[in-house]
Amino acid sequence: MTRTGRITALLTATCLAGPVLAQSSSALPSGRSSLSGMNAPVSFTADELTYNKPDNIITASGHVTAIQNGQTLHADKVTINRNTNVVIASGHVVLIQPDGSAIYAKHVVLSDNMKNAVMKFVAARLTDNARIIANGGRRYDGKIDELSKPVYSACDLCKSDPRSPPIWAIRASSATRDLQHKMIEFRNATLLMKGVPVFWLPYLSEPDPSVKRKSGLLIPSAGSTSQLGPFVVLPYYFTLGKSADLTLAPVFATRQGPALKADYREAFNRGTLEVKLSGGRDRGHFGDSIFANGTFDINNAWRTGFSVNRASNPQYLNDFNILPNTSYLESNIYLEGFGRGSYARIDAETYQGLVISVNQSKLPIVGPYAQYHYVSLPDSVLGGTFRVDASAFNVMRNVGTNTRRLAFIPSYSVPFMLPAGITGTARLQLDAAYYNADKLNQQPNNSTTQQASIGRVQPYGAVMLRWPLLRATQHWGSQLIEPIIQFVASPITGISNNNRIPNEDSLDLEFSDANLFSLNRYPGIDRLEGGMRVDYAIHAAWYLPGGMTLDGLIGQSYRFHKDYVYLPASGLQDNISDIVARAVVAPTPWFNIAYRGRLSHKSLGNRMTDLTANFGNHRLEVSGGYLYTNTNPYALYDNLSLGQSPNLNPPPEYFTPRQEATLNLSTHDGPWNFSGGGQRNLRTGQFDEINAAAGWQNNCFGVNIIFYKRFTSFNLDHGSTLVLLQFNFKTLGNVGFNTL
Repeated sequence: MTRTGRITALLTATCLAGPVLAQSSSALPSGRSSLSGMNAPVSFTADELTYNKPDNIITASGHVTAIQNGQTLHADKVTINRNTNVVIASGHVVLIQPDGSAIYAKHVVLSDNMKNAVMKFVAARLTDNARIIANGGRRYDGKIDELSKPVYSACDLCKSDPRSPPIWAIRASSATRDLQHKMIEFRNATLLMKGVPVFWLPYLSEPDPSVKRKSGLLIPSAGSTSQLGPFVVLPYYFTLGKSADLTLAPVFATRQGPALKADYREAFNRGTLEVKLSGGRDRGHFGDSIFANGTFDINNAWRTGFSVNRASNPQYLNDFNILPNTSYLESNIYLEGFGRGSYARIDAETYQGLVISVNQSKLPIVGPYAQYHYVSLPDSVLGGTFRVDASAFNVMRNVGTNTRRLAFIPSYSVPFMLPAGITGTARLQLDAAYYNADKLNQQPNNSTTQQASIGRVQPYGAVMLRWPLLRATQHWGSQLIEPIIQFVASPITGISNNNRIPNEDSLDLEFSDANLFSLNRYPGIDRLEGGMRVDYAIHAAWYLPGGMTLDGLIGQSYRFHKDYVYLPASGLQDNISDIVARAVVAPTPWFNIAYRGRLSHKSLGNRMTDLTANFGNHRLEVSGGYLYTNTNPYALYDNLSLGQSPNLNPPPEYFTPRQEATLNLSTHDGPWNFSGGGQRNLRTGQFDEINAAAGWQNNCFGVNIIFYKRFTSFNLDHGSTLVLLQFNFKTLGNVGFNTL
């Protein structure tokens, strides 16, 4: 008997072993019903339904859809044998799992409530556009798919030639899809690049692309370096619950090792923790390292954290490429709080030197170091803002100065307006500090005094005036000319007390437009400038339609006395300071030049130039830089016998100029990208470093080659060279090969 037209039916899930819903001799009924039974029913729709009563076989054809146990079956034709409990589907068969994943086949034989299946010409579309096809397969209990001669890839097929092979694919003799645990395992697997075999593995497994975290072996990496020789890394990833994981990566090399790297991560409701451990044999000894950090929120206003960074020696870090070319490591623990306009922090810090020029016994231990910063809202009387910066620290050294300092710096600033559009700011500030120090005669102070307890109070008063003159036009944009002048008054400090005051935060100074209007040009308060002075500058800008911008400033200071607190050639020793300037030229969004410099006030000779330029867009980008300074401040700290005398008589190396240039370019053309650059010391005529890279990337595959060479010496080496070849396979991961 046959019923044509769109038919909906519901049969028991004992693979239709019971009676059909209606026993009419003329037709099968339409509609839905429910029969008793322990198993879930199967419901289906079809264009045509035929029932062979003698053989107890039901045949549904034409856009057949069957649903049972959360699984959905689509096919051109479905035959149900109620005697054998077997369902045969053919023609454009699609079997959809409860999680939405689908498998396609030309012919499928189903049993046991559609949980078991035998499939012919199988294809499955997975997450992230991944696909797998096979000659045939079997499904067991709706959880395991065994596939014969599968091919797996996450690449799109060529639109003009869909029969051409994808960029990459995995071909195997067999594969197992664990639908429950979301894993795919390949046996006798071969990596194909455009159909050409390039790599073979007896076994390969990967998580289903829908899985973000899954325990298993990660893609190995291999290479060769001058320190390790040929090496291979075999990382294994462990998921430890929903918020923690661990990666173990053994390293096997011909010249060093073996070594083991372990990376543990965990996320908490109120914080994160990451620990990286490493250990192994290196140059005849055992080397190790630990890099750990954590951050934990106590409440909405307070949090605490720590970082531990230690290594047995720098050679181990360099040889195993853990943290190469690092001169020191810092560890700390801290507690910090945030309030409305306020910030507080207390921490302790230790350092480990990694270069032979740094003696570990001379490095400081800082603990505790407490800070408090507060900025008020403008008051209702004058509209002024009150600020407090307070700190206390203790610096300890086995060899070197031990310093205790308490500092309290309150300030108050009031904005005001004068006729003709002149804007002003009046500031009052008090730098108060108390020092207690011993071994001042050792580094980094090298003073003639061994111990000191001294307090110092330095008041500042300043008034800054700005007169912005602005003109706006319809066709030529806006022009701004802004004279700026600042009057600063403070007691003269001199250098007499510097012999008794340890210097921990003011070892470096660069006079530029950035600190032209600072009350104290030093970066800290251990060295202060005083006296009366006038700072003045002209700021001009031109903002044209279309985004073109010209902006510049030129300024200078005049002191009413000479101050030998500053080093020679610093530009601040005379009554008249050097001239500082900055300029930014951006004629288009894709081109800009920035200049910052300092000129001698006597000869207009170049004392400092910092020039950078950027040109291009995403397709082609070029950037360059040029740096010149007339002195080398690092020479001051290499000579520990100088003490406070550098202010009057620095070593000859201090007057050796620095001069270097950098150039970098990158280009993108479709899937291709290229970049290269370098840094050259113009004083020696030698390159400091050069680099180059090339890559190709599409939506499923990428390859990059990176070259880097350092010519300068680090820790008495003779430079280094790195060549890295990296492949990125979508859903599979990265494969890297490097040489040093």
